[in-house]
Amino acid sequence: MSTISDAQHVDEQNEDIPIVKSITVDRTLTKQQSDEMIAIARNFYAFWNTGKEEYLRASVSENFFDNTLPNGRPQGFKGILFASANFRKSVPDLHCSMEDLIITGDKIVCRQIYTGHNTGPTAGHPASGNTIEFFAIDILHVRNGKVYEDWHLEDNLTFLQEAGVVKLK
Repeated sequence: MSTISDAQHVDEQNEDIPIVKSITVDRTLTKQQSDEMIAIARNFYAFWNTGKEEYLRASVSENFFDNTLPNGRPQGFKGILFASANFRKSVPDLHCSMEDLIITGDKIVCRQIYTGHNTGPTAGHPASGNTIEFFAIDILHVRNGKVYEDWHLEDNLTFLQEAGVVKLK
């Protein structure tokens, strides 16, 4: 594994696409393979950063399968669109940063930080107006240049606390 800077992979900065703070790439991958995997990851997280479907189409297979599907979310490609649209109702200014990106074989692992402000209702509760900051970790499997399945874990408890839905003593 080798760690590189994202600046080595960005010719023009597109504000939609988060800059990766740390990228670790399996040394057995060719430069072309690692560049392709990084581009897939950058497009996938540009979708989460903006909600723009064009980035999702560039990075995710129409036959996508979510292995950690939350209750109420449709399976597949449409489920990702559903999740983003619904989350943006609660946090319209949602921003995704890519903290750690690990590329190996056919897998992308990414630790993200999501920030914004809870200015819309969350789970039937009125907006708190609070600043939101929580993490997520994804394991994405890639085939034929697209993410075809994933496992993900979000810090939903922190989000729900920040949104005023859950109060812990």
